[in-house]
Amino acid sequence: MKRPKVDYVLAGVATFLLFSGMVVVFSASSMVGKFRFGSMTYFFQKQVLWGFMSFFLMMVFSKIDYRWFNRNSRPLFFVFGSILLLGGLFVFGKNVNGATRWYDFKVMRFQPTELAKLSLIIYVSYFLAHRERQLHNVKKGLLPVAVIVGLSVLLIVAQPDLSSSIMILLIVGTLLFLSPMPLKHLLAVALPAIPVLVFVVRRNPYQWERIAGWWQALQNPANAPYQLKQSLIGIGNGGFWGQGLGQSKQKFMFLPDSHTDFIFSILGEEFGFLGVSLILLAFLLIFYKGIIIARHSPDKFSMYLATGITINIVLYAFINAGVVSALLPTTGLPMPFFSYGGSNLVFLSIAMGILLNISRFSGKERSWMSRVEKRTDINHVILTAE
Repeated sequence: MKRPKVDYVLAGVATFLLFSGMVVVFSASSMVGKFRFGSMTYFFQKQVLWGFMSFFLMMVFSKIDYRWFNRNSRPLFFVFGSILLLGGLFVFGKNVNGATRWYDFKVMRFQPTELAKLSLIIYVSYFLAHRERQLHNVKKGLLPVAVIVGLSVLLIVAQPDLSSSIMILLIVGTLLFLSPMPLKHLLAVALPAIPVLVFVVRRNPYQWERIAGWWQALQNPANAPYQLKQSLIGIGNGGFWGQGLGQSKQKFMFLPDSHTDFIFSILGEEFGFLGVSLILLAFLLIFYKGIIIARHSPDKFSMYLATGITINIVLYAFINAGVVSALLPTTGLPMPFFSYGGSNLVFLSIAMGILLNISRFSGKERSWMSRVEKRTDINHVILTAE
């Protein structure tokens, strides 16, 4: 039997972003590598290894039937495995700059938060697909998800990594909002979480200073904190056409984290408004394709899974772009496909591979959404499935 084809446009965009990211890492990390390790290619060599491994994994997972994740207790196995790894950080993890987020294996570091994020998307998708009739019951609907997600988030907050915790809550919240779960149940959890979030931020001076610095930058860019000011200078230097590949001035140790969280500023400096627009359009295309794939998915599990993966990728991209341009407070979140680092790139590529596999079946069978629409009023807000 002939294997259905993946969405070649989506695969092409993901590949373009992956290899473009390696090129930008080479430029953005060259001076940091030279000053710290005596080699301009120190970070680039590692990123190339991660990049090709990620590309290979993306291709492998694009061929693994997504329904493999929808069987028996596999979603629970992944999510409980990630919870154990998150808990193990406080015993075996490596502390870097006051945060314990990585396992250090000498030749590489592993960040279990990235595994937890993908595992939670798979688990919540599985739960919503198989418990649809029970979602109106708090004990059988909201409570199990709240316990699993809440435990994972608490372990991530304790690292501390508040930004990743908020992102996970936003992704999970989106999936719950799209499900038949009553809105009043979601609000009962979401509204009390807001003052808790404010309390956590106020207790951490570093996080509060980030928000205060961002507010100052909005009022007057000249009063922005050093890192944010250097980021804005880099973007401004790029103009429309950019300075050209390798011609960034901010990477000469002016901009902290120039190859990680603020790499998008270097991209703007070297490739200008035109290059930045091209990359953001690529992420918008991923969003469009991902939603189309979810819309025409053959079952509820793949619909939720495709939506969660798509939201995860695109939300990270636009929040990072907002941070480096001072539209949002500094978060410490990476730019997908571009920021230096292995764990994020590997699990991002695995997620993209799963989305590509779902695209093999999207529209090939009678989609779940089309089956629903035949049995419900087209003007009804909440669709119900069989």
